[in-house]
Amino acid sequence: MAESETHRSMKSVVRRELELEGYRVVEEPPYPPGRVSWTSYRPDLLGYRSEGGREEVVLVECETHPNMRRLEAKNSRSAWFQPQVLGQGSMRRVLAVPQGKLKAVDMRVRSVWEVWVIGSSASLEKYPSLRR
Repeated sequence: MAESETHRSMKSVVRRELELEGYRVVEEPPYPPGRVSWTSYRPDLLGYRSEGGREEVVLVECETHPNMRRLEAKNSRSAWFQPQVLGQGSMRRVLAVPQGKLKAVDMRVRSVWEVWVIGSSASLEKYPSLRR
């Protein structure tokens, strides 16, 4: 199935934002890189940054028509990240949805996911993860 213009646009907005945050971004990586692993899963975008002995990975799902069952079926929980020995690391998950579709998102996903709402003029509204 061909990717929609909305989906491509959402990935572009999220990619730009992550690059501004210092991440190197790969679109739909065919396999997990380095110390990242997953089973039967492939994110829309994967970002990586390393600074001051801290490594960070971000997995992004862009959902044009958010559906919580479909999101759960993507097996994103199989993803894990192992930072370098004696290093610190973290993994973020970002769920991006178009403006007007937030009502379809069960906000309990914020226990794991950040939710980013992308507006028509490439505006971005972020709801952080509730994970501490």
